[in-house]
Amino acid sequence: MTATVVSVESANTFTANIDGVEKEVRLINTAAPSSNGVALSSTCLVDESKALLAEKLPEGSQVTLNFDESQRGATGYVEAAVYAGDAFINRDMARAGMVTTTFTTNADEFYGEISQAQQDAANEGIGLYSRDIECTIPARIQAQKTVVEDAKNWEVDTSAEAPLEQKQRENERQAIYRDVSAVYKDLEEQTKAPAQWVGSIVTLDAVKAQLSELRSLLGDDFYPSNGTSVNQQKKTEAEATPVRPGS
Repeated sequence: MTATVVSVESANTFTANIDGVEKEVRLINTAAPSSNGVALSSTCLVDESKALLAEKLPEGSQVTLNFDESQRGATGYVEAAVYAGDAFINRDMARAGMVTTTFTTNADEFYGEISQAQQDAANEGIGLYSRDIECTIPARIQAQKTVVEDAKNWEVDTSAEAPLEQKQRENERQAIYRDVSAVYKDLEEQTKAPAQWVGSIVTLDAVKAQLSELRSLLGDDFYPSNGTSVNQQKKTEAEATPVRPGS
């Protein structure tokens, strides 16, 4: 099916004239940043991503719409694989790191190609996967790593005889470890929902590697759900272990 571009609404949505009727078309298997987004990083690069789609689909240009029959009517939009000449727009937007991916089932016709483009963008650290753009998830993970590295370099007296100010300093450090552990656990939990915004990002190989690095950096200073660090748990267990007299 052919259509004429009328206007671009977001990084994955545009209005098209189809057989004389204007309809909103959404790039199938993609999710776009939005100024109304509530998920972590979903308000990142809203204008930049929209501008890129507008560049690829100028007003009045002709596009070809292909459909995944299994998804027809799944939303209120015309969900389509969009081609401008030989360019597969859905894939190219993902490859530029300007949209994430979503899917209905593992059998979605176009998902594989679009998903691979997203993986490639993440591997290169561009767009929504850049560590240099403050609002992205990779940048936030990197910031958490920096905070932990700094805290681990603090010189703090942790002995029982340490003065009050040193104990307060150690409490500050543990608060950092707790906060970073909470961030890690939240992102790790999102890996269970790969079709959603955050899940689509944190299940990418490059981002999973970042999360793994953060967990390794925390080491025994990681705080599981019970509010006690692994270090503290080990200390408690050691103190509770009976010692044979004379050993």
